[in-house]
Amino acid sequence: MLEVLTNPSFVWGLAGFILVFAEALVPGFVIFFFGSGALLTAIASAVLPPVGASFGLQGLIWGVSSVFSLMFLRKRFSRIFRGTILNRERVEDLGETALVKERITPDEPGRVRYQGTTWKAVSYTETFEPGEKVSIVQEDGLTLVVSAPIVQDYGE
Repeated sequence: MLEVLTNPSFVWGLAGFILVFAEALVPGFVIFFFGSGALLTAIASAVLPPVGASFGLQGLIWGVSSVFSLMFLRKRFSRIFRGTILNRERVEDLGETALVKERITPDEPGRVRYQGTTWKAVSYTETFEPGEKVSIVQEDGLTLVVSAPIVQDYGE
């Protein structure tokens, strides 16, 4: 068992998976490339015995492959993984309804559920409790600015 835990292929592979999955928690689309470099190093360590025996070679492969992929592939991959959080080209996203998950006050941000995930949310003038619905009035980075729900009158 201890032999497996000290195997360079296992260590680099584990580090690679952790870094790739950590990308989901950290915005910026950078960590992914260091994780993919670690996965490439794990494969090289398993397939090429000289690489598996030299920590220096492993570090060199990881560093070069991570920086290379970050520099040359990030722009191309970021288009693919961009998603549709709030498409700035679509005005229809503004006014969408979100569900309050954590209390929001003018003094303290909270969280709302929107498009299947939770987002940090602020309100400059109103307080909202969990379970209430709010309207998205602005996007400020990864924070949604919310207000009371916008009600449409259909003349009924």
